[in-house]
Amino acid sequence: MNRIFSLVTVLLCAVLCVSCNTVSTLYDDDTAPGPGQIKVYCTDSESEGLHWENRDLTTDTVEAQVQQVFGFLGENTDSSTHKKALPQDVRIISYYFGKDGQLVIDFSAEYLNMDKIQEALCRAAVVKTFCQIKNVDSVEFYIEGQPLKVGDFSMGLMTDNDFVYSTGKDSGIKENYKATVFLAEKDGKMLRETVMDIVLDGTASIEKTVLQNYIKIAEESSEDNPSVNKDTVINRISAYDGICYVDLSEDFLSKPYKISDEVAVYGVVNTLCELPGITKVKITIDGSEKKNFGKVSIDDFLSLRPELISQ
Repeated sequence: MNRIFSLVTVLLCAVLCVSCNTVSTLYDDDTAPGPGQIKVYCTDSESEGLHWENRDLTTDTVEAQVQQVFGFLGENTDSSTHKKALPQDVRIISYYFGKDGQLVIDFSAEYLNMDKIQEALCRAAVVKTFCQIKNVDSVEFYIEGQPLKVGDFSMGLMTDNDFVYSTGKDSGIKENYKATVFLAEKDGKMLRETVMDIVLDGTASIEKTVLQNYIKIAEESSEDNPSVNKDTVINRISAYDGICYVDLSEDFLSKPYKISDEVAVYGVVNTLCELPGITKVKITIDGSEKKNFGKVSIDDFLSLRPELISQ
């Protein structure tokens, strides 16, 4: 029989998971843990990637170590450039051990107050931290007794291997990558598929690198007709669970070219959906959801629109 442990007095924050895609940044220059230590994952101050800080495990049993790690996740970080992944107002209602190394955690409703990127990072930090404990192979999240969903998808069991990250620093290895991007046709009513050569060096995710170069076309080219304002700034971008979450500056909403609203939005969406593992895009503007871009709804998850691509 599963044993349920009530932790109603413990204030922790929310949790996370991710599909096997190259997603946000994991800074692998943090100090490796010593004997008897565990990596407790946290975020950077901008909530764009994961760091870790080492903590001493002073207990031996799985149950005691899980309780100790809950405490670690609720503590403030040592570094001023890091912040704990779990929001202060999120409570752990209960947790229990399932079959075959499963750890199931039930969070309070405040978990759902996190924005999409913060929630995904939080989820990843919790899963990656707990899966270091011997005999904890996977973690599942519930919210007030209901399975956690991202969009229409139940997250289910998550493992450390579900999270794959770029390194966040120049690895010294350069990789040439041919990205399929979509520019506006001259009449501004359709998109034209083309290939853009970019260089990946590990300092940023593939999603950010491709979108940065896509915007750069608008800055430099007088021949190509981009579908995005050249002054657009990428505030944050991360990919989790097959969804690319991108927060752009308000400049994105201003069209400097005579193109349709659909071409302006889906030039970005189609380009990101051509990247490995990306099936949907969620666009926010300066941290907030916008209902529409002109006549096009952007308050939901957006998918590839092949009918907008000229043949």
